[in-house]
Amino acid sequence: MATFQEVLRARRMVREYDQRPLKPELLDRILESARHAPSAGFSQGFDFVVLDQPETVSRFWELTDDPAFPNPDDFAATAPTVVVLALANKAAYLERYSRPDKMAFGLMDESRWPVKFWEVDTAMAIMLMLLTATDLGVGALYFGITHGEADLLRELGVPDGCKLLGVLAFGHRAPGETVDLSRFKERRRKFDDMVHRNRW
Repeated sequence: MATFQEVLRARRMVREYDQRPLKPELLDRILESARHAPSAGFSQGFDFVVLDQPETVSRFWELTDDPAFPNPDDFAATAPTVVVLALANKAAYLERYSRPDKMAFGLMDESRWPVKFWEVDTAMAIMLMLLTATDLGVGALYFGITHGEADLLRELGVPDGCKLLGVLAFGHRAPGETVDLSRFKERRRKFDDMVHRNRW
């Protein structure tokens, strides 16, 4: 079993997949990890729409294919087999902070939040899923969409007020997938350039 440090260093975005279906129990373990993300006031204002059937995944790619940056003709041969939409639900936080034990903070008013924790917490849930996928040997990718978001959310019945923070994709890494990991090492910022102790 890999240590956390090994998982942390092994995590990367996988861009080529074979087309074997992902076992439901593996996907559920990945999704379950999101339930353990930190959340302000334990509001848990994150939701996930899971597309794991070939027809719904295909429809996702159809709706979000940007004409300015179209997917290649052979895209389906190496595309992920599962797509998960990560959604932040602001209303859950405003409602939670309108309850008696939280009212003193005044955070039932969106303008009083110095940071949009519904987005921060959803992002942390995303990170937990990426790490869990790595731990389970599942390929994972996080990306944004530039086309078709409104049509996609409407077609999937996503309620108003839920904001798409990005898309996670999962599947079995293609056997022939290659990646030059040295380029990350060269480009990664130095520790002392990033960490500022006691002042900038």
